[in-house]
Amino acid sequence: MSEPTTEGTAGSALFDLIRAQQRIKSAHRLGSRLLVESDMERENRPDLVPFVLGYSLDGDDGPTLRHAHAGASAVTVLGDDDYLFLSDRRPRADHPVGGRSLWRHREGREPEALLGTARDVVCYAAAGRTAVAAVWVHAEADSFPADRALRAESARKGLTAVTLGGDLWPRSGHRFGTEVLKLVTVSLDADAPGPELLSTPLDRNTLLSGQLALTPDGRRCAAGLVRFPPGGHRRHGLLLLSPGAPGDARQVWADDDLSDTIASPDGAWFACTAERIAVPGTAPRQEAALVSSDGLVVRKVGREHRDWLRPRAWQDPKTLLCSGEEDGRRHLWRVRVDEDAVTRIDAGGSVLSVTARAGEALVVRSSIDSPPSVVSLPLATPDPPRTEIFAPAAAAAPRGRMERLTHKASDGAEWSSWLCLPEEVDRELPVLVWCHGGPMLSWTDWSWRWNPWPFVADGYAVLMPDPPLSVGYGQDAVERGWGKWTSEVAAVAAEQVADALLDPRLDAGRVAVMGASFGGFLALALGTLLSEPRLIVSHCGWADFPAVARACDLHWHWLREYGPPESSPAYRSESLSLEAIPLRTKVLLSHGCEDTHVPVGESRAMYRTLDARGVDVELMLVPDERHSILRPANAAAWHRWVARTCRETLGGRSAGKELSVR
Repeated sequence: MSEPTTEGTAGSALFDLIRAQQRIKSAHRLGSRLLVESDMERENRPDLVPFVLGYSLDGDDGPTLRHAHAGASAVTVLGDDDYLFLSDRRPRADHPVGGRSLWRHREGREPEALLGTARDVVCYAAAGRTAVAAVWVHAEADSFPADRALRAESARKGLTAVTLGGDLWPRSGHRFGTEVLKLVTVSLDADAPGPELLSTPLDRNTLLSGQLALTPDGRRCAAGLVRFPPGGHRRHGLLLLSPGAPGDARQVWADDDLSDTIASPDGAWFACTAERIAVPGTAPRQEAALVSSDGLVVRKVGREHRDWLRPRAWQDPKTLLCSGEEDGRRHLWRVRVDEDAVTRIDAGGSVLSVTARAGEALVVRSSIDSPPSVVSLPLATPDPPRTEIFAPAAAAAPRGRMERLTHKASDGAEWSSWLCLPEEVDRELPVLVWCHGGPMLSWTDWSWRWNPWPFVADGYAVLMPDPPLSVGYGQDAVERGWGKWTSEVAAVAAEQVADALLDPRLDAGRVAVMGASFGGFLALALGTLLSEPRLIVSHCGWADFPAVARACDLHWHWLREYGPPESSPAYRSESLSLEAIPLRTKVLLSHGCEDTHVPVGESRAMYRTLDARGVDVELMLVPDERHSILRPANAAAWHRWVARTCRETLGGRSAGKELSVR
């Protein structure tokens, strides 16, 4: 399909402005200065480029850039002028390093390479005088010389075949062909011995997951584990070890999945996210948990909190900072781990990342109508005032307004939506209904891809419902939609849309429904439930539940929610019948060909089914993308395609106020 032409609309201009912004992800204190990790679009680079950027904050004109590392990420601050980071740059021109390597930045010196391997350094943790990294190593190698020899032998033979069990994907976050993640220690002392590969034997169906944490003294390490029990299931646990004595490592498998560890300042605990192992009929629940540094104790904290909590940083040895959604915003929560008391800290937006040091938290926050910025929160007070210190994308702040809508269902349950509108509404507006992915997410954040404001600038209203399975509305909202994606989630979402469209400012005859991933499924489902929407846009969506469940890398999640595809009737009862999509509805399908969460064959199958019925359907395939469209040029082409089709299908005179749920 040819690429759509660029239209000179207000929306396209805003989209281009948003693309050009610095996309800040996290912030750190470096003495009195600011260190940020951001992604940026760069000319002649197909992918977004990660940067580590150092700013001084003492100027009258705002932050001043002092240094920058391109292709860099994953900062760990060691001192006022000293930090580690991962970078794509080569340690030496003649060094046969593969991809990402570990570097050290010290003010006034050239960056120093600490660790480079045949492929990427995937992650690391550093504290005291030690760093521990997870790197790709041949599964049979017990040393770097053995790794090089095995790689050379495979390259000489042209061997790429690999026999798998458990995890069936030869390239994933846990495996890269014949390579798996193994741990390496790196001394931060001058003239120290070179990196050492640690011996941490694991059985064939247990692998490192690429998550690491280290206590401040560097003596205890927590590494994420993933296990693949028979039948396609998956579990997440921890490997606790001393970098100096890895033979004493202990595996920790709790009743819940454990992930995302953060070491406490006194080294006594690792805080982590504990997720209940769901089964058909009982949904997951995420809570904050503490694991003792020796792995002998696992206990929950903040158990009375209504919504899901995720540990982000430690304020002090007795106080944990967590994030958790509540009614359309991801707040920061202070958890007193001894008292189990939870209090909310207002960050002025939805929390994206948190770092804490010397009584201060730096929070990157955003909202649907405000791009990410950095605020400073002094933690000594119960209700800390916030000071915005860096807002690199302020130029993209939209013109428009948001309203909070509440739909009260016949059973008394209430469900919320956001409605994004132009500043002035002088006519009935065509409506874009946007369905979020996840499905256990909610509309809380600024989005660089699914951003409503370019469409608002072009005269659309954008309705963003949070139906059952959305987080931030209590566990009951999750339970209601668990295993009932069509019969409950889609049905409630259709009622939310129909209720919202009673608003006289909205044109119920000019409606489009769209989303990605679970949102793509939900857009298709709404297309079968609403009375003839003019347009459906589904990116990596699906209709055939068992076909996707059997073939995708999230098979384990489908087992938890729906059970085995061969025996559970819910797969068929919740699947969509594309016969119910009206013939007059235009359908856009798109998919990344490298998608492992929803195999691309599902979009091809849906295209053929709809095309055979005579539905006006188009299919955009992106050969080099996975589940999300990440390359800026691809995202721009997708946006132009959708924006053009919206103009073509939603134009014309108002069709009145009639829209019903079938």
